[in-house]
Amino acid sequence: MAATAACAFLLSACVTPLPVADRAIDQASLIGNWELARIDNHPIANAISLEFRADGNVRGAIACNSFLTDYTVAGTRIEIGNAIITAAGCHPRFDADRELQEKAEKVLFSEPPAALTQGGNSLVLTGDSVLVFERQ
Repeated sequence: MAATAACAFLLSACVTPLPVADRAIDQASLIGNWELARIDNHPIANAISLEFRADGNVRGAIACNSFLTDYTVAGTRIEIGNAIITAAGCHPRFDADRELQEKAEKVLFSEPPAALTQGGNSLVLTGDSVLVFERQ
């Protein structure tokens, strides 16, 4: 029993809670650069970066591939247009877990519900997985 309690304590200490939304989104609040920091409770680096622009375009990078498309904010959702993504071979520095990266892409391009947290410094997209982007 003590071993089970100790194990549960150690696991709970390792899982960082997901941010709680504290601000609604609008186009002006999204403008700037964002880097994917977590998928669900898995930290991730070098996976997806986004640059939301005031002109309604979003430029992004998925590993070493880039895209440019339009976006709109519709209520609590971010709608990202059909994107053409380059298909470059990636250098080993892009070490993101491919399975997690694919989960993130699926959420990103599915018009996910979105919210800002931590005073507008985190962007949370919710779908089959929860994506947490940090403002850069």
